[in-house]
Amino acid sequence: MEISNSKLTKILRNVAAAYTIKGIGNIFQIRAYENAADSVERSTSEVQDLWEEDRLDEVPALGEKIRQYLDELFKTGRVKHFEEVEKGIPEVVFDLLNVPGVGPKTAQNLANLGVESIEDLQKQIKSGELVKKDFSGKIAQNLMAGIREMKSRTGRILLPYATAQATKVVNYLKRSPEVIDTYPLGSLRRMVATVGDLDFSASSNHPAKVVEYFCQIPGVTRVIDKGPNKATVVLKSGLQLDLLVGKPDSYGALLQHFTGSKAHNIRLRTYAQEKVYSLSEYGVKRMEGGNLIKTETEDEFYKLLGMDTPAPEIREDTGEIEAAIAHKLPKLVESKEIKGDLHLHSNYPIRSPSHGPGADSIEEIVKKAKQLGYQFVGISDHPPGFTTSSKDETINWVQKRTKSIQSIKRNTKSIRVLNGLEVDILGNGELSVPDEALAILDYCIAGIHSGHRGSKETITKRLMSVLENPYVDIISHPTNRLLNERDSSDADWDQIFKYAARNKKLLEINAFPNRLDLRDDLVRQALKFGVKFIINTDAHMVNQMDNMLFGVAVARRGWAEAKDIVNTWDWTDFAKWFKIKE
Repeated sequence: MEISNSKLTKILRNVAAAYTIKGIGNIFQIRAYENAADSVERSTSEVQDLWEEDRLDEVPALGEKIRQYLDELFKTGRVKHFEEVEKGIPEVVFDLLNVPGVGPKTAQNLANLGVESIEDLQKQIKSGELVKKDFSGKIAQNLMAGIREMKSRTGRILLPYATAQATKVVNYLKRSPEVIDTYPLGSLRRMVATVGDLDFSASSNHPAKVVEYFCQIPGVTRVIDKGPNKATVVLKSGLQLDLLVGKPDSYGALLQHFTGSKAHNIRLRTYAQEKVYSLSEYGVKRMEGGNLIKTETEDEFYKLLGMDTPAPEIREDTGEIEAAIAHKLPKLVESKEIKGDLHLHSNYPIRSPSHGPGADSIEEIVKKAKQLGYQFVGISDHPPGFTTSSKDETINWVQKRTKSIQSIKRNTKSIRVLNGLEVDILGNGELSVPDEALAILDYCIAGIHSGHRGSKETITKRLMSVLENPYVDIISHPTNRLLNERDSSDADWDQIFKYAARNKKLLEINAFPNRLDLRDDLVRQALKFGVKFIINTDAHMVNQMDNMLFGVAVARRGWAEAKDIVNTWDWTDFAKWFKIKE
């Protein structure tokens, strides 16, 4: 029985919901299932594949007990404990949980009020029937917005997962002696935050042999289409793969055509016509007739048109064609220029009803940072919950943790270890940690972790309030979006960008797989105000520190250069920005 990551995520979330509805266990046991579900959803590998390879322990947040349950699930297709926990809860409750804004208790309440399906919920809200049953009218309207949001989801997959699967396919194709060159295509090559089907190209003198080879890729369950130079297959994970094989002499034209966005290609064709050229995936010709002009590479293709080659990430018709013609393309930031990561969660103990610790020790994080060649690394754990800890308790916790980090600093060579926190921006715009504690830190990251669907005015007020705090250096994941789950919060971004630039406040580009936030369009917008950024991974496990490349991709799509990203700067300039004294 094949159980995809998306199906497994739903199974784990249903168990967490059942625990909540029935009052089984405590908040930390419930969160264990929620964290496990999040981890599966963000995994770049199919979890069932990892189980088959005896590598289930590589998935973050899967405790021993949950791994035992997954072992039972993958072996038998069911888990007795899960069935017992969910027994007696109507099936509609679990369906309603798919609606943004509907939690377990709300779903159970709706079922008790006679809601039989999501369609029925929508009908009862529109007719006013639900409100007549003493259900809150305001909440009902929020649920209607949640239903619209749910129905607008496209089912696209997260970029890191798509990249991991595509890398396997590209490596497989490269092993064929018939393949001269190969690349992914479309939104994946442009590094868009979410990706649909995975498309690939190959250059070969023997297309039919490459097609046959492609159709034998491991994991194929069905060949949908197979022609002399193209094929479509489906993997057991449900992913659809498409391949197009081109001739070497015109491969640059094919690669360009299927990489650029539709708008980019339309604009490019218009420009080419002015130069008396005709463009297509088959190659470049002079409009008056004649043979195809040799374009083995994209560089040859764009050079023929008198242009520099725009990086794939910016081929969206947002000014890159004009910049390429004028030879004024930006020198986009590259992953190799990153010198550190300041948003990392260790397993330093905290007690918080809303946040969990990371999986690895500070020492293990520092070791990984050294392996990545970083000059500096920052530990930014969540503090204790503000509802469960007093001001004095929080300050004492920060002081104790600071001593631990200072001890590690003294014993660490070749890399600088920095002491930070990621604190909550509360609903009233205040921080979850008192200034007395923040003053102890090397830096402070502040982020919204609740009330994400507040009005534009409310979100703006919350962000502006913390930007004005002298101890806050960075705003984490500024729009609060969760890809395929929650839309971006709305805010007066011009106001925020102006203030951030004027007061040397950083906006984070968060590389976590389901965030990739600040969005690329807002990065481009913020650059116009002179905003500086920091790219962080928000890693909760050391292997997630490898996600930095996806944050860099967002920055590149936003036209950011190394000078715009503070963690590409050398230590002297970086320390000066944060006023860090050694």
